[in-house]
Amino acid sequence: MFFKKLVLQNFGRFHNKEIELKPGLNLIYGENEAGKSTIHAFIKGMLFGIERSRGRGVAGKDDVYTRYLPWNNPGAFNGSMDISIDHKDYRIQRSFHANDKRFVILDLKTGREVKLRENHISELIPGLTESTFRNTVSMEQLGAKTDTELAKQLGNYIANLSISKAKEVDVAKALWELNQQRKVIRGSMDNQQIARLEAKIREGEEKEIQLEELTAKLKDLLKLEQDLDHKKTSFEKELNLREDRVKMEELPAIQEKFRQYQGLNLQLQKLEDEASQIQRDLSGWESYVSNIDQYKKDLEDAIKLSNKQKELVLEIDTLIEEREENKKTSRKNLLYTLVCTSLVSITALLITAFKPTGILIAVGAYLFAFILHFLNRSSLNKRGMQLEDVYQRLNKKIQSIDYDIREILIRNQVSTIEELSRQYELVLKKYYNLEHEKRHLIGVLEAIDELENRRDALYDVIMKYMLYFIPEEVLTENSMGRLREEINRRKKKATEERMEIEEEKNNCRLNLEKIRWQINALEDNEDQLIKNQHKYNERIRKHKECEVELEAINLALETIKGISVEIHDSFGVQFNQSVSKKISQITKQRYTDIKVDENLNIKVGSHGDYIIIDRLSAGTIDQLYFALRLAVGEVLLGKDRIPLILDDSFTLYDDKRLRAVLEQMKDQEQILLFSCHRREQEILKDLGQSYHYIDLNC
Repeated sequence: MFFKKLVLQNFGRFHNKEIELKPGLNLIYGENEAGKSTIHAFIKGMLFGIERSRGRGVAGKDDVYTRYLPWNNPGAFNGSMDISIDHKDYRIQRSFHANDKRFVILDLKTGREVKLRENHISELIPGLTESTFRNTVSMEQLGAKTDTELAKQLGNYIANLSISKAKEVDVAKALWELNQQRKVIRGSMDNQQIARLEAKIREGEEKEIQLEELTAKLKDLLKLEQDLDHKKTSFEKELNLREDRVKMEELPAIQEKFRQYQGLNLQLQKLEDEASQIQRDLSGWESYVSNIDQYKKDLEDAIKLSNKQKELVLEIDTLIEEREENKKTSRKNLLYTLVCTSLVSITALLITAFKPTGILIAVGAYLFAFILHFLNRSSLNKRGMQLEDVYQRLNKKIQSIDYDIREILIRNQVSTIEELSRQYELVLKKYYNLEHEKRHLIGVLEAIDELENRRDALYDVIMKYMLYFIPEEVLTENSMGRLREEINRRKKKATEERMEIEEEKNNCRLNLEKIRWQINALEDNEDQLIKNQHKYNERIRKHKECEVELEAINLALETIKGISVEIHDSFGVQFNQSVSKKISQITKQRYTDIKVDENLNIKVGSHGDYIIIDRLSAGTIDQLYFALRLAVGEVLLGKDRIPLILDDSFTLYDDKRLRAVLEQMKDQEQILLFSCHRREQEILKDLGQSYHYIDLNC
């Protein structure tokens, strides 16, 4: 068998992805997250389906269904796979969605659907189960080790083949059924049941004598029952004619009305308390919000004054900037004048060679500069005085505004305008709440009026009923208790009169029913006696038959087990030789003596002793389990029957080990080798082995 084409219509990250596969080695390259594991999971899903996880594990990392649910179209979760078996081509079509688990196999030559009785792929590919697939031909990264289920499958296969000479016969199941049959037979051999039947037969014979005595007593009691029925009928007719009997039957309804009356009183009390509380709140709030207009005016005045103060501060800042600019201008003018005067003086002195004329010109220049600086400074000082005067006036205005604001804040007992604003908002909220509570108070008062009317109506009905039995002027819990006592007294009196008749009748009925029950219990005694006698005889006969059958089953079990142990040991030797041969080839003759026990635990021969594989390197352990998988696969599935799927399985292998494995796999019918490395391709080219290359990154 080999895979020809995979079509991942809607699976994980893939949509309408087609992959052509060839016999021999198919090297499928892809970087991490390229979809290698997705394709591996798709092949397994096409063969065995994908079940949705349930319970606390839903959406976990092991939930294959959720993990590979299509990204862009979760409603469509399907695909197909073309395979070739014994030169016949088939197409497997499967839908994985939980609401549409369609599974169809088509014969591509005829186009007809292949019907499977149990709807399982093992009917088309004998020996292929999900456990066999997982433990032999399908290997993931760091997943070469097998599980315990594979050991059970191999053991059952060996037992079937060794005892029945045919792997289609399930000898293990036959042994299980023989043991189950032995348990059933032992359970049916009940000696205590035979003893119980003997006791029942003796008891039945005694009951036949009692039946005759009870029949005579029954006739006398039937006559007495008729007389008591007539006496009771006459008393009930007289009692039903009394008016107070009808009234007494109304007591439960009156009690219910009284509970309603009490409930209305409680509701009224709550509403009255609520109304009083609202009125108290309204009284306090009215005085609180009476100054709302003053709060509003003070807040507006404070805001206006604050804004005005900010404007004045800005003007002062402007004046300060202008004053500083004047000072800078004075210094600049002085500097420019000195520079120019110095240049003129130096020039004059140089031209006149420091003669008196030159000196006179220099002195005149400095005198002119001094006069010019004096005039300019006087002008700037005059402007500075003007600015200082304006500054003082603005500062006084700011202080006056600050005083007015502080006066407003003190009057309202706050420290900032923001606090005054929050206080005004609080008063405004209280004002709106006041209006709401006024409307609420009106509703509460109306509800009080309605409840008072209902309560008064109930009061009239209850008092009218109560006055029929007892003289009461008020409706209280105590008066209702006296009413119940009076009605109970009258009922008790009538009951006592009835009980005098009923007691005698009950005694008669009790004796009558007792005798009838005894007679009814004994009427079937004769039939039961006959049945018990028949069961007793039948049980004795079956007990003897079971003893013979048990002896035969025990003999069959001992024979099968004896033969199974002998041939199983013989097969184990051959299986160890097969595993040793494969390990020797893969490890280049480094390990040649391998022992595999019935639980598929591996030991390696070393220096005359056998050591467990846990002491070996991780790469060697992986090689040993890889060889074990191939050997078990040949036993359970037949040589070269199922393609070998290797999903990054050689991570722990160095280049030497990987080269040895690739050399040994060249004769496999089909291999799907998934890898995220280039070294497999390089080794295959170096070995000269042909392969079909698929790049998932393209």
